[in-house]
Amino acid sequence: MTSSRGASHEPGDEGPAITVPAPADPSGPGRLRSLGVTIGLLLLGLPLSVLAAQAPTRSAARSQEQHAAQLKQLESDLAAGDSAAVAALLGQLEPDLDQDERFALDAAYRLIQHRLFSQAAAQWSRAAKKVQASMQASSGQTLAPAADRDLRRRFAEVVFVQGLLTARLGEKAEALRLLRQADGLGFPPLDSPLIGLAADCLYELKEYALAAQAYQEIVKNAPQNAEARLRLGVSLYSSGQLRPAENELEQVVRQAPTLPYAHYYLGAVFFEQKRVEDAGGHVQRELAANPRCYPCMAKLAHLAYLKGDDRQCESWLAKAAALAPDDPETNLVYGMLASRAGRYDQATRYLTKVVEASPSYIEAQYQLAIAYQRSGNLAKAREHQEIYNKLIQEQKAREIGVRGE
Repeated sequence: MTSSRGASHEPGDEGPAITVPAPADPSGPGRLRSLGVTIGLLLLGLPLSVLAAQAPTRSAARSQEQHAAQLKQLESDLAAGDSAAVAALLGQLEPDLDQDERFALDAAYRLIQHRLFSQAAAQWSRAAKKVQASMQASSGQTLAPAADRDLRRRFAEVVFVQGLLTARLGEKAEALRLLRQADGLGFPPLDSPLIGLAADCLYELKEYALAAQAYQEIVKNAPQNAEARLRLGVSLYSSGQLRPAENELEQVVRQAPTLPYAHYYLGAVFFEQKRVEDAGGHVQRELAANPRCYPCMAKLAHLAYLKGDDRQCESWLAKAAALAPDDPETNLVYGMLASRAGRYDQATRYLTKVVEASPSYIEAQYQLAIAYQRSGNLAKAREHQEIYNKLIQEQKAREIGVRGE
């Protein structure tokens, strides 16, 4: 994986059902630089229930205990991949989900965690309608400070969940707007496990620098959480912050040397820093632990290409392509190898495949410009050189924004 690539995602088949109107003056200062979105980590086994507004009554406590058991059953069915059991349980729980806003949202978080976005949207809609009804009932009234804070928190939470769901539909601008709005209202708290859901969401949206800021919050509160630190390192790497990424990933391999892809990503960071021996050592170590690691094979092919060992390069490429024929780095190196051998038509085919799948892949645009220039197609060479120049300028602007210079 190169620094220009992001994680793939699978949008749900339906979006949020309603939009809740904002209460008066919903704006507030952002808590993360550049955007003001609070974000964080998914799939780390953290509890997803969030703060209750008031101490429960005895009856409410019994209800909460029952709901906790039902949520545990939902988690079990989701972990087992038993979609029929999940659907049956949600159907059985509909009366309670309709009545209990907290219960519906906690179910939505678990469904989002397992990428069941349409089912999550149904639970979100239940909660959003209750918040909307509360806001309409309080319209024109002066609420006590505690009641006002609670209503704003409830509103902020449904906006936050709506942002998560909207992002999974690929509507990036709207998702960021919603997450920004929730953050302005202080939701979720920076030490909340819910921070994690949006960090992964924003990573999928390729907002790597923002994801890194949120993962830093996770690591600050749980420094022994190697999975969170790995995701922090990957986010830093993906946003071009190589030295901070190196620091985090080196700590990961000390904390959890067998954590999948930790050595690969540390090797990838060293590769970007042109420390080829260090890069090769870590990538080889990853491949020894995971013999089907095709990104490792592609990276080793790239390293062999740089060393001028075309035979070794081709050998690694063949192995990588057998597992993942559309992998961008594999096709990039195939294109560079063909260009070096004077097979320019073949080179442009491979490299065009890369930029069509990943238009922001800087190295691929550069290599495609070179291949076209060598083949004599100067117009296409200029076209891709201009794209390359634009991407470089955008990268510099992002780096300046991250460093705050």
